Amino acid sequence: MAAPAAPVAPAAAVAPAKADAVVALPTVSGDLTGTLKKIHDTGLITLGYREAAIPFAYVNDKGKPVGYTMDLCYAVVDAVKTALNLPNLRVREMSITPQNRIPLVKNGTVDLDCAPNTITPERAEQVGFSNPYYVSEVRLLVNKKDNIRGLEDLKGQNLVASAGSTGERLARMQAEKIGYRVIPARDHGESMMTLETGRAKAFALDDVLLAGFRANARDPESFAIVGAPLETELNALMLRRDDPQFKRFVDTTLAHLYTSGDIRRIQRKWFQQPIPPRNVNLNLEPSKEVIEVWHKGSRVTE
Repeated sequence: MAAPAAPVAPAAAVAPAKADAVVALPTVSGDLTGTLKKIHDTGLITLGYREAAIPFAYVNDKGKPVGYTMDLCYAVVDAVKTALNLPNLRVREMSITPQNRIPLVKNGTVDLDCAPNTITPERAEQVGFSNPYYVSEVRLLVNKKDNIRGLEDLKGQNLVASAGSTGERLARMQAEKIGYRVIPARDHGESMMTLETGRAKAFALDDVLLAGFRANARDPESFAIVGAPLETELNALMLRRDDPQFKRFVDTTLAHLYTSGDIRRIQRKWFQQPIPPRNVNLNLEPSKEVIEVWHKGSRVTE
């Protein structure tokens, strides 16, 4: 049986006294509840990941899930090991899709979804979210030869989007009015294949993810990200709803990354340096909107 968690100061008590103070890693006091109790009792935490959501969460050439959000999740894992005195905590990594991520979090199969999840009111009725870690815009990836500049140029054509994604939802909102067809794909990798093979003229998704797919395409120069943003999105880690103890724990871990400077290192690692499997560099600086969500997320309150 795992050792009981040592009673220490609550996570919320580590809020910084001033804006530039480094937030301490989370601790837990009193009885464990929800996800943290489950992790403590089983000695296991399950992380969800995507197979092709470069650079957030994807499988590298060695079959290992890696990426920006995987690094964030593993920071949470390390904090759990320390706070719950579980140095031998087992970590299970589970491949998930846009369609099954919410059910797997709700039913307790996945404890923390490390995929790039957009916060929406509809999803928030079913699952919980950490404080945001990124801001992205839903746009279109197209083949330059097709001369597509936006949704209006897709009349009579096919647009592909991953089933269950916000890209699919936003594309469907205007499909009938403009006159294009939306093809739902199983995941982002299948969406990209549909675009590359010409079965669709556009792929709707977050711009950062589209940049990753363009960079890793067989002929990156053939593709362009175009169109006005269909929506600006806040990305966050997904966890179970109505679990304030675990949410505070995750948010405090993120606040530590934001205030310690680790988030800058992680950003450079995945957005501004060559990354596997093809050693491409996305060359994406953090936008002012991204920096602002890091700043807001550095404040840990009750």
